[in-house]
Amino acid sequence: MSQFWLKKDLKAFRGKQAAMAAVMPAALALSGVAGAQTSVPLVQLPISVPSALQQSMLVSHKASADVIHVAICMPPSNPKALQSFVDDVSNPKSANYHKWATPTQLGQRFGQPQATVQNIVNYLKSKGFNVTLVGDSRITILADATVAQAESAFNTTINNYHVLAANPNTRSDFYSFAEPIQFPKNLAPAVLTITGLDNIAKPVPMLHKVAKASAHKGRLNQQPLTPTQTRTLYGVAPLWKAGYQGLGQNIGITSFDGFKLSNVPLYYKQFSLPTPSGGVGSNITVVTVDGGSMNATPGGEADLDIQMVLGMAPLSTFRVYDGGGSLTDVLTKEQNDNICDIISESYGFFLDAGTATACHNIHLLMNAQGMTYNKATGDSGTTLEPFAYGDYDPEILLIGGTIANTDNSGNRTSEVAWQGGGGGWATESVPFNTLPTWLKGKGVPTTINFRLVPDLALNAAGDSTGAYQFYFNGALEFGYDGTSFASPVFAGGFGIMLQDVKALGGSARLGRVQDAIYLQNGRSDVWTDVTSGFNGVLPNGSLSQATPFWDFTTGWGAINFQKYAQAIAVTALTVYPTTSVSAYDNVGLSPAVIEGTSASGSVSYLSAIDGLGYALTAVKEPLLGKVATVQATFATNLVPAKASALSLTFAGSAAAASTVSVYLLNQSTGKYTLMKSYPGSAISAATTVVVPTGSLTSYINSAGTVQALIRYLVPNSRLPQVNNYQFFLDELYVSGAQFIQ
Repeated sequence: MSQFWLKKDLKAFRGKQAAMAAVMPAALALSGVAGAQTSVPLVQLPISVPSALQQSMLVSHKASADVIHVAICMPPSNPKALQSFVDDVSNPKSANYHKWATPTQLGQRFGQPQATVQNIVNYLKSKGFNVTLVGDSRITILADATVAQAESAFNTTINNYHVLAANPNTRSDFYSFAEPIQFPKNLAPAVLTITGLDNIAKPVPMLHKVAKASAHKGRLNQQPLTPTQTRTLYGVAPLWKAGYQGLGQNIGITSFDGFKLSNVPLYYKQFSLPTPSGGVGSNITVVTVDGGSMNATPGGEADLDIQMVLGMAPLSTFRVYDGGGSLTDVLTKEQNDNICDIISESYGFFLDAGTATACHNIHLLMNAQGMTYNKATGDSGTTLEPFAYGDYDPEILLIGGTIANTDNSGNRTSEVAWQGGGGGWATESVPFNTLPTWLKGKGVPTTINFRLVPDLALNAAGDSTGAYQFYFNGALEFGYDGTSFASPVFAGGFGIMLQDVKALGGSARLGRVQDAIYLQNGRSDVWTDVTSGFNGVLPNGSLSQATPFWDFTTGWGAINFQKYAQAIAVTALTVYPTTSVSAYDNVGLSPAVIEGTSASGSVSYLSAIDGLGYALTAVKEPLLGKVATVQATFATNLVPAKASALSLTFAGSAAAASTVSVYLLNQSTGKYTLMKSYPGSAISAATTVVVPTGSLTSYINSAGTVQALIRYLVPNSRLPQVNNYQFFLDELYVSGAQFIQ
């Protein structure tokens, strides 16, 4: 009977579509930037009709007046360059470490051309869309439209469907486009994907009800952890004692669940949390995206996320990004606002490759801006599928789960891997699901070319009761487990830790912290190595067990936030001017040669490119050519063992036929090492030579001194091309930074 009904409805819809096609013009009018009308044909985008339709029953055409929320997702103009930028600013040993960019700067450098973005906006508006956000980074446009407007703009039909057989990957009832999406031919190359034309993917919260929630046995403290116990357990308590309770820190959560802010005052009162100056709740802002989910029936996820963050950082400026269902839309709003220093998410998503890539691109932008984004890995052990995004995204910090026992004050008595804590790897075939360069260290496999999880783990479950206490529907609740708890607890602790980092002289934002975490290689003062427990069987068939150092159950283990702050706080990049400069006495030659004569200028002229500097006239060296070499010394306060970045910047003028080479003195060997060479025509602008991260200590002596040679050479074969044999340096300095602890 249902098959007959399906065939009957399909016939009716096909008739409707044929009638629409008969009156649809072959080309659509597109408003240009200046308002001109240009006929543009439509072409099909490489976006497949969802396969879920094949296992579903057509219910009806979605009402034409219904409003849907659409995102036009564009790729970065140069994805590899954007990835390189993020890798550079995330590398603790890079000279560009923590040199964040704004969304506007990222748009200018890596986004689509402004004209392209504007033309897409004009097209949507010409179809009646309400454009709600044009991302400053120029890779996402958000817009609202009626179903009829969307069908006209994309030449498709949007229907309601019901899944014929239960499918955990999709909603039971959903809407979706039924024919391939089309878009103006001249704009189609700039489109990666379009989201919002279906609502098949559902956010899956990473929490579950404990079967025996009323049995408070098996834990030494008899109840799920309180905020006070948690702060002691993970090294936040000493920071609280120092006065760090979140004031001035911007923390957010990504939410897709109903919640009641009336639970927050109950939570503050129950656990005697410090009150913001405007009263409890005055520090909370709800940012509604696509209508939000706040007023839906609460499922516990949003309430616990809010309270777990505030239990750690009660005075923080807290934002709930309340989404209506679309991950791309919420991420776009978070990234474009660029307000939160850290954001926690406790959901899993089953995404197609195009949508996953669009989300990945937004996470790249977040990291480029210095925003840290962490997420719960899930509650099904090594079974990450099907809701595996973002467990396979290297740009997200992934938090697994433990079972932590404490005394009444929160001092750790034991901590073991939770069997449900997400770990292992997802096998989605997307370009970014590969082993990142930073994901290495003791215990980390080197032959599995996927994003491996988790990075670390915090308490997520009890022995026979829930993980933490929180208020749900006005009552104190302690019957839930899940990495849903571990993720927001981490975000709140991270916010407190950021206050300490800033006080130590470090960066106000930390961005993608995975690089710094893995460089620590499990150092014992920062990480409690969890070596007991298991969480399932890995995709290669091996058992996932807790082991010394990194493993698939808890990553590096549990963090101590106070110790982490001390370990990663890095001084700001400091410029050290030249302290002495002279012609180089090359005693390596026999007889020795002073490589330059008629010196003029001084170190005081080398601070900026201004036409004033230091000059040498080249001398003849047999069998070599004309050479002038400046020897420079720089007095820094860098400690070799703590150095995190070192670079040399210079500018000047030299003959096009010459080669200019930069050498640094290796303090261990006493010999100069060639760092890089440039054609003489390339040094008129400031040129920076970055010292390789693995050899920083070799070029700084115990007194913090750095020595360099900048050599100008015109070989014998090119002497006839050059009339002036003078080498001029207009600017010369080194830059450096170091770890504070």
